[in-house]
Amino acid sequence: MLQRIVLLLASLGCASSLATSKFKLPIVGVNPSEVAITSMSLTDQGRSDDFAKDGRPRTIMISGFSPISACRHGHLVGYMPPVTARFEDNKFAAYGLPNGTFRSLGLQTCTSNLVPKPCSSGSLPLVVFSGALATSRTLYHSMLQSVAAAGYLVVSIDHPYDADIVEFPNGTTVTGVDINDSELEDALTTRVNDIAFLYRQLAKPSLRTKLFPLHRHSGSLPKTAVVGHSFGGAAAAAAMQQLSYIRGGLNMDGSMFGSVLKTGLDRPFMLIGHDNKTQETDPSWKTVWPQLKAWKREIEVKGAAHYSFSDLPLITSVIGLQEKLPIEVEQVLGSIEGRRMMDLTVTYVTAFLDMVLRHGSEKAFVRADKNFTEVVVVA
Repeated sequence: MLQRIVLLLASLGCASSLATSKFKLPIVGVNPSEVAITSMSLTDQGRSDDFAKDGRPRTIMISGFSPISACRHGHLVGYMPPVTARFEDNKFAAYGLPNGTFRSLGLQTCTSNLVPKPCSSGSLPLVVFSGALATSRTLYHSMLQSVAAAGYLVVSIDHPYDADIVEFPNGTTVTGVDINDSELEDALTTRVNDIAFLYRQLAKPSLRTKLFPLHRHSGSLPKTAVVGHSFGGAAAAAAMQQLSYIRGGLNMDGSMFGSVLKTGLDRPFMLIGHDNKTQETDPSWKTVWPQLKAWKREIEVKGAAHYSFSDLPLITSVIGLQEKLPIEVEQVLGSIEGRRMMDLTVTYVTAFLDMVLRHGSEKAFVRADKNFTEVVVVA
């Protein structure tokens, strides 16, 4: 799907260059909190990487986002690590996106707190995020920063070899491989194992301290939900099926795979689809729907496309490109203005998280449905 974006961007013509100064991607939503961002690698010494095929242990990259109520020192950091930014710049510039786009983007991050001791994170729920195939986790970092600002600890995962590129702290990279339809269930199993490994590591307060350094951490893990886009949405459902401690899951625009189609889920699950992606157009959604035994909701976002549920629409808006894109690009980025699309996505994601991990109320959905006329409640 991401390949379709760059192919459609070819109609923009020759790529121009952006200035070296950074465009700051904004935090959206009503919560004014600033956010601290930390990235690191984790190696599962008990599991070999089936993609690598050389016996090496499986290593993933993660990023943690945590809200800070009173930020003393903040600074702008690169939206992507340097090799990843160059990779994505080359990938998109070859088809017309202005050269240097991803290197020109930044996120505001907090580096220390006003108070001398870190604040407690005991009341902050945890959200695990998994993205689409052939897509870097960093293409969701603005969205996840806004989710964290609403009062959540958020962790995003890069799944090496099915992401287009994964850059590790030592400068090494792993580029993606082509995963055909017959390999999807194996790739899904790998993702679920990645999520389970991450959760085991997060059970250690020392790891949570490294990932969320401006918070105090108790021995017990907080309430947890999993959110995914595209193939990550299928991974969210599969992870819920296998990991009983996950309290709810949200699938943004992803078809469903595996045994969940037959056995379903017994905890809250939500489906968010782009324009014309519903149970009537996606057979896997229609199959799984009656198997969802707990709270469930399905919405359709008119004017949205598959990659509307990423940072890409916001990026094109912030750099002043969205209105200049050819009409064909709407097939993958949608027609909703980038800031509004990001606000819509964050609003519905946090409405679900608030209901599942905080108070159990659907009031936030009622408000969201009134504010976003693009949304149709399907079921």
